[in-house]
Amino acid sequence: MPTDLPSLLVDIKPGIIDLGWGHPSPRLHPFEHVKEASSTMFSKGDNSPLQYGATRGYGPFLESLAVFLSGQPAYLPSVDPYNLFLTAGASQGLDLAATMYADSGDTVVVEEPTYFVIEKIFREHSLNVIGIPTDEEGLDTDALEGYLQNGLRPKFLYTIPTFQNPTGFSLTEERRLHLVELANKYDFQIFADEVYQLIYFDQKPPRPMMDYDRGNKVISFGSFSKILAPGLRTGWIHSSREVVEKLSDAALTFSGGGFNHYTSALIREVIDLGFLKSNVRTLREEYFSRAIEMDKSLKKHLGGLVSYSFPKGGYYFWLKFPKGFDSDIFLELAESCGVSYRPGNAFSESGKFSRYLRLTYTLFESDEIFEGVRRLGEAYEKS
Repeated sequence: MPTDLPSLLVDIKPGIIDLGWGHPSPRLHPFEHVKEASSTMFSKGDNSPLQYGATRGYGPFLESLAVFLSGQPAYLPSVDPYNLFLTAGASQGLDLAATMYADSGDTVVVEEPTYFVIEKIFREHSLNVIGIPTDEEGLDTDALEGYLQNGLRPKFLYTIPTFQNPTGFSLTEERRLHLVELANKYDFQIFADEVYQLIYFDQKPPRPMMDYDRGNKVISFGSFSKILAPGLRTGWIHSSREVVEKLSDAALTFSGGGFNHYTSALIREVIDLGFLKSNVRTLREEYFSRAIEMDKSLKKHLGGLVSYSFPKGGYYFWLKFPKGFDSDIFLELAESCGVSYRPGNAFSESGKFSRYLRLTYTLFESDEIFEGVRRLGEAYEKS
């Protein structure tokens, strides 16, 4: 019997170009590559992907992932598979790490603004969430140090160090070093959400946080949602052997075996066939082209009215409007003109970001992006 149950997470009102969704275009799903990888996997006659997997993850997958990451210009040249752990996506990995490294009532630190779901994830663990300011150089580690000197004792700090969501900024090398220094001095873990690390444009970003790790403080989260297909619900953690062992010994991990074992076996074939490498290159080129198109439309339809920095990678434009602008109130007018976005205060509980909104260039094609920004400019003229 047919129902009205939804099929996808994305939910866009008819007639709206919703530039708020950070999802890839359906055209960019590598359907044929995944199909060929599936055929290759089944042709081997190995049914082990249908069994419970090893707690840290399917060994051949971790080996292939290590080779892939080691070959990426924006990653590290020699990744050890023993430092990798299979997850069912970055969000699941973060949820597991929060369970293992903090207890109900503990304090944790996030950037302000930050990914709009993460505070909810941590509060569902009954954690006390404290926001630390950011600027164009990423998390303000001097401000963090001030909090720590005044008695703040977090169990962990959550950061998106590269092409941050929503601002698009990256943590500088100097601040990465300072952050690790503070983590060791004040004894907290660094949860580095690095899902955008490989999606850079014409200039490589700073090296991933594991390159700066001292004292086994960094836990880095990666995801195939951003570089292959989100429906695969697969990701990885890159950390010290000590951390990987701790996660592998978790009761949840042991009870069900490695997360998403079957899909990791499939992704291993995608990697070994060379499809993941080519897909990352395609996404970088496509998103760069779309970012350029969004920039052109912003200059044409909102030029001189908003300020922003052109992204060096990732998914986002972070727009700042004149004083008195309220992106929550403006949303209704924008949607009446056929465009939507994410209001600035969606990314912080502080209420300090009314003048800001986030636009994404990954879901829609270039012509739709240009038109969506035109509609945004039309709505602003009416406000």
